Amino acid sequence: MKNFKRKVSALVLSTLFASMQVSYAAGLSDAAINKIEGGYAGQVAGNGSLDLNFNGNAHVNWDHLNVNKGESLNFNAVGGANGLTILNTVNKGMTTIAGQVSANSGIANLIISNPNGVLFDGAQFTTAGDTMITTQPMTATFVDGKMDITKIPTTSAVGVVTIQDSNINVGGEFNILAPSINVVEGTIKTGSGMKLITQNGQDYLSAGNLDSSKGVRLETVNVDGDVYVIADKGIVKTVGGGKINGNLNIKSDDSVALNYVANGKALHVTGDVDVDGNGVMMYARNTKVDGNLNMTNGGGFLEVGNVQVGKDMNLKTVAKSENPQGYKHFVHVIGKNKVGGNLTINSENNIHIGNYKFEEGQLLDGNLTVGGNLTAHAKNGHIMTTIDVTANKIALKSDNLNVLTDGKATLTANEYEFSSAGYIGGITDANTIINVMENYKYIPNQNAAEASGNINIAGGTITNIYTPTDANILSKGDVKLTGANAGTINITAPNKYMEITGDVHAKEINVGKETDKLKVDFPERDYTLNYTNIRDGKVVTVNGNEEITYELTDGKGGHNDGTQVKGENTYLVGPEKPVDPTPDPDPTPDPDPTPDPVNPDDNENVKVLRSFENKSVDLNQVYTPVAYAADLDDDQNDTGVRKNVDGSVTVVRAFPMDK
Repeated sequence: MKNFKRKVSALVLSTLFASMQVSYAAGLSDAAINKIEGGYAGQVAGNGSLDLNFNGNAHVNWDHLNVNKGESLNFNAVGGANGLTILNTVNKGMTTIAGQVSANSGIANLIISNPNGVLFDGAQFTTAGDTMITTQPMTATFVDGKMDITKIPTTSAVGVVTIQDSNINVGGEFNILAPSINVVEGTIKTGSGMKLITQNGQDYLSAGNLDSSKGVRLETVNVDGDVYVIADKGIVKTVGGGKINGNLNIKSDDSVALNYVANGKALHVTGDVDVDGNGVMMYARNTKVDGNLNMTNGGGFLEVGNVQVGKDMNLKTVAKSENPQGYKHFVHVIGKNKVGGNLTINSENNIHIGNYKFEEGQLLDGNLTVGGNLTAHAKNGHIMTTIDVTANKIALKSDNLNVLTDGKATLTANEYEFSSAGYIGGITDANTIINVMENYKYIPNQNAAEASGNINIAGGTITNIYTPTDANILSKGDVKLTGANAGTINITAPNKYMEITGDVHAKEINVGKETDKLKVDFPERDYTLNYTNIRDGKVVTVNGNEEITYELTDGKGGHNDGTQVKGENTYLVGPEKPVDPTPDPDPTPDPDPTPDPVNPDDNENVKVLRSFENKSVDLNQVYTPVAYAADLDDDQNDTGVRKNVDGSVTVVRAFPMDK
């Protein structure tokens, strides 16, 4: 204000403000400015339009501000000004923007503050820099040309920000700071993300404790950019589908519901979704996430239903706070869900992988497909599976209660792990399932009234079964058990092959008679084995210290001396029949050493002939070993060429006859 006062007197200033109000009224039919402080550089008003020009940071104090349909309000940085902050505060009534609002590239931060609320209704809102819409009362002071924005302390409830059927295009960050935020059927494009804030301490200033419980609502909204929601109290929810072309990050001290009411429309997020809440409930329904989906709730339950996740999904509940409704901190994965990567569930209480109609207490069909591994860990609750599940590896663990299925669901994986404080198996009655889950009823063993049925697997390798009591497993394919520390294991593979080997410890293992072939470690084992033998259909007990031999399994009168009948008895695989030792044959003598090659020149005749090499020989003293062959040479010079009696020619070396 000081710089502005140096330029005009109080009289001129009041006259200027009066003229401003007239011109603004002519420009915008329902707007009036009280005063402007800071770098104000004039205005241009037209029929239904108003341009406000600035060459420095400024505070525009509006008596009331509305931009009706067909009208436009433009904020312009002029004279090369750049990086400006323009604060607009409104004193009376709610601000409604139904026309066009813009801010050019020289304005870095455009702020509109109206404690009575702001409504964008069919608006076209475009800014080059950051934008903040808030219902927190604000003011600004100027010291040495610098603007200092502060909040006005208030304990009363402040207004609502609503964006409906509007197109928002913000070059930087788009921030909304209010106790209740609604975005309905609009398109929002941001260069640096969108922040919806209902709590303290965000980028521009502190909002204080806002007395409201309405929270944030996004309805059928399309946002081109990242969305950040930071909420204090009040539910954060999206409804009616929509698309966020970026990441969605929500941090709330209350409930969060993604696509809580879908109306048949999916919410699509092309990036990652990270949700951290502390309310009675947290939902993600009919939602597609191209990246990772991470959800953590500290105040109640967490439910995902009919979701598609391109990468990993991580679901977690912790006992951060209790809720007045008394809901436990459990996790539901319901309906038809597909996860491209790994699914990790950590729950303070129950985990239910299934589907249900809550109002009727009825279990429904569904399925869960995981491209990677499924790992579920319930700290103080059950793990219950009531739909078919497929994954590379399935690991289910309950620290203090049970790992259960409805006896119908089938788990399909290459590897399995089951760990429980009690009974591992099935409960086939739907009402019993609901009762056990809702009341956190511990099932000690297979003899409990609630226990019935099995955990069904499609086949594969069970790398661990841990329970101090009983486990009931049925495999629909070939199965291999390689690790266990249990009381009693009841395991069956109807018409299939079963192998039990490795680090397996149990009191006893009972193999169902429907199993076709069974192989266990031949030496002693750390469990008593019971199975129904092929010979007479009777149960055979093999003690842990009893060695399985050929005579035991295949000898006359042995367990497997009978006819295999599928589904009625089991063939116990034993070692191969021992082969009587036979003496080794006489060793083959070593062959004679290879004789030295014959040298044709190694004889007396040749040696004699070689002694005459390059020497003259008297023709009358020549002897040839080849039938006294005729001499064919020159008479004076014997070269050793002879004609044999059979007509052939031989070349020899002559030697004296008298030698």
